[in-house]
Amino acid sequence: MWTEVPELAKLLREGNTKWEDLSLDDVDIRMKFAGMFHRGKRTPKRFMMRLKLPNGEVTSEQFRYAASCIKPYGADGCADITTRANLQLRGVKLEDADRIIEGLIAHNMTSFQSGMDSVRNLTGSPIAGLDPHELYDTRPILYEMNNVLFGNGRGNEEFANLPRKLNICISPTRDDFPHTQINDLGFEAVKDPASGQLLFNVVVGGYFSGQRNIMSVPLGVAVTEEQLIPFTVALLRVFRDHGPRGNRAKTRLIWLIEQLGFEPFANLVAETMGPGTKLHAAVHATHDTPWERRDLLGVHQQKQEGLNWVGVSVPAGRITAEDLEVSYCADDYCRTVGRYCTCLDAVSYCG
Repeated sequence: MWTEVPELAKLLREGNTKWEDLSLDDVDIRMKFAGMFHRGKRTPKRFMMRLKLPNGEVTSEQFRYAASCIKPYGADGCADITTRANLQLRGVKLEDADRIIEGLIAHNMTSFQSGMDSVRNLTGSPIAGLDPHELYDTRPILYEMNNVLFGNGRGNEEFANLPRKLNICISPTRDDFPHTQINDLGFEAVKDPASGQLLFNVVVGGYFSGQRNIMSVPLGVAVTEEQLIPFTVALLRVFRDHGPRGNRAKTRLIWLIEQLGFEPFANLVAETMGPGTKLHAAVHATHDTPWERRDLLGVHQQKQEGLNWVGVSVPAGRITAEDLEVSYCADDYCRTVGRYCTCLDAVSYCG
């Protein structure tokens, strides 16, 4: 399905077809599998392209490439930080899309499967690896999970047509920066007080829409670090094969779980993981001290001695090509890494 982008782009670029000859109903739907959304009313012939940035992490080189994608479009080109710590490019023309996408993949990014009924951007902590209070650095596992679920950026048909979209996150601190409570599948890092082992309590079903608003609910199980990806893959297969596909207002993951029951659903996921799979019981976490959720904005000390990270406000999450080129600052002052945050209007630079 993802070959259609280069095919259509080439036809338009070489003059072998015209925009007016395209079936816009088809284009408007099918291009979403490649993360391209036609904005026909306000900006006809132009698309919003949604990326995949696991854990919201970007390098200065990726910043600059994103800037180069939208800069040729002048006032029509801009980008938005999203509520899933992601980036959306605006003003993209279909005839340029194939080259942009190949460049994204070359820069370890992609737009494939960022739309339609697939898994949305994988989120973790915007200060992962820097935070002196984190139980777990969410970045490596989310990069690996991203590659498994989305075919190393080139798409994975196995998870491209779920009953409905699915939001997944891993939360490594008591701040819960990725908001597990509104994710379909959330993993909460916790130390088992009995054994000291790092485990991840599983919460499920959180989402809000015009039809229903529900906070995530404990599934009653916990997984090890090694089980994070196998559990996720198994859950997606269960959702794909057993989830309701009728009324779209009742097709999110929680509807299947409520239909089957929480314990039977957890058992089915474990069974799908493979024979002999055992999941831990959920860990009851207790804390001796109260915890106030931290503000990401401003200058904060990292766990690396002598280094700081900076949280920057981005009003409404809207950024221009020139704003993206601030990555040169990252080259000069830190280790060329920035983070987007699920609060939509903050970017963190480390170092």
